[in-house]
Amino acid sequence: MLRGVLFDLDGVLVDSLASIGACFNHALQTLGRPPLTLTSLRPLIGPPLEESAQSVIGDDPQLLARFIAAYRERYAATSVDETRPAAGLVEVVTELAQRTELAVATSKPEVYARPILAGLGVAHLFKAICGRSLALDVEPKAAVIARALHSFAGRAEGLVMVGDRRHDVAGAQVHGIPTIGVLHGMGSEDELRAAGARWLAADLRALPGLLREIEAEL
Repeated sequence: MLRGVLFDLDGVLVDSLASIGACFNHALQTLGRPPLTLTSLRPLIGPPLEESAQSVIGDDPQLLARFIAAYRERYAATSVDETRPAAGLVEVVTELAQRTELAVATSKPEVYARPILAGLGVAHLFKAICGRSLALDVEPKAAVIARALHSFAGRAEGLVMVGDRRHDVAGAQVHGIPTIGVLHGMGSEDELRAAGARWLAADLRALPGLLREIEAEL
């Protein structure tokens, strides 16, 4: 039977493109770099921030530290107000929490993830909200998922991951957890299929019905 569902955050539970994009461009402009369009920024959302920053500004440690500091200064002040819920967030998560246990496993620092979910009124519906620390260690998604598994007695059986990027699929695969790729986020259908997502869902509202089908398979 279905024991629980793990969710990524950005692009899955929340629409954070505008919020993250504004902070990313603020950091670029702090370094004297031109801002990027939201279309250009979309593929950068999902991996650890330092990984995405390096792909744009290079791997100079001093530049990276300045970028991260500027990004976090703005993000800490604005993320709760600027992050929007994914369509159907409250209804879907409320329904699913009545059926099974839910947790969040995100590459966003946990210190930001918790207030965002609290501000959207759904934090209490998750038995665990696991994210990264503020260390710039490019921690892989699999390590975050490992911490979330503590809330499920350390066992992956009967769990499903919901993600929007290849990093979510790969991180879940390390633990033998199959992934539902959602198509309303930052990644494409091609990316999710190539990464090995077992199922695809158009959006959050498609999850309750799909999970009923999946539960019949487990």
